[in-house]
Amino acid sequence: MPFTKLTVINIGPVNIQVWGLLVALGMLAGLLFTLHEAKKKKMKSDNFIDLFILIFVSSIIGSRLFYVVQYWDNYKDNLMSVFSVNEGGLVFLGGVIFAILAILIYVKWKKLSFWKVCDTIAPGMALGIGIGRIGCYLIGDHIGSKTNFFLGSYYNGDLRHEPALYLSINGFVLFFVMLLLLPFLRNKEGALTYFFLAWYSVSRFLLDFTRAADIEGLSDARYWNLTASQWLCMAGFLVFLPLFINKLTCSKRKK
Repeated sequence: MPFTKLTVINIGPVNIQVWGLLVALGMLAGLLFTLHEAKKKKMKSDNFIDLFILIFVSSIIGSRLFYVVQYWDNYKDNLMSVFSVNEGGLVFLGGVIFAILAILIYVKWKKLSFWKVCDTIAPGMALGIGIGRIGCYLIGDHIGSKTNFFLGSYYNGDLRHEPALYLSINGFVLFFVMLLLLPFLRNKEGALTYFFLAWYSVSRFLLDFTRAADIEGLSDARYWNLTASQWLCMAGFLVFLPLFINKLTCSKRKK
C-alpha cells in the first residue's frame, strides 16, 4: 500500500481536500459531543460554541507558530511564507497549548469554572483527534521508520510505520477509555483533563519513535535523539500524571 492514498475528492467541479474535510469532521464531532456533555451538566451551550471558535483560531495560530520556530531556517528569508498554512506545517502540541490559553482567558472573562469547562471539552477533543488524524493518514503525512509491521505502508520500496494511523487509533481508544471513566471522575473536577493530558503525553512520546529519522527533508528534527514533541510530552507526563493521581487521592481523603 503506498503512503499517499487519497488527497482530493472530486465532486463535479468541486475539489474537496481530504485532510481539511477530516479535520473539520473531527472538530464537528468533538463539538457535538461537548454540547451533549454540557447539556447533561446544565451548562450553557452558547459558551461552548464561542469556545469552539476561539479554540479553532488559537490552535491554528499556536500549531503554526511552533512549526515555524522549529523550522525557522525555512522561513527567515521569506517571512510571508509563514502565513502559507495551506502548504502544511503545523505542530499539534503547539495548538493544544494555545487552545488551553484561549480557554483560560475565556473562562476568566465569563467567570466560569476552568476545570469544569476543560473536563467537558476533553473527551470531545480525543474524538476529534481520532477522526482528524485519519485525514493525515489518507494524505500520507508523517512518514514512519522502516518496519515489518502489518499496518505499515510502502514508501520508495520500503515498508514503513504509519504514525498518523497510530495517532488516530490512539485518539479513538483514549475517547472510549474516557467514556468509561466519566461516571467515576464526574465529581472530581480536573481529573479527566489531567488524565487526557497524561495519556496523550506518554502515548505521543512513544509513538514518535515510529517516525522516520532517515529521510532528508521529510524527517522530524531531532534534539538529542528526540523530537521537539517528545521533549514537550516528557515534561507534560511528569507534570500531569502526578496531578491526576493527586486529584484522585485528594477526593478519597475528603471522604
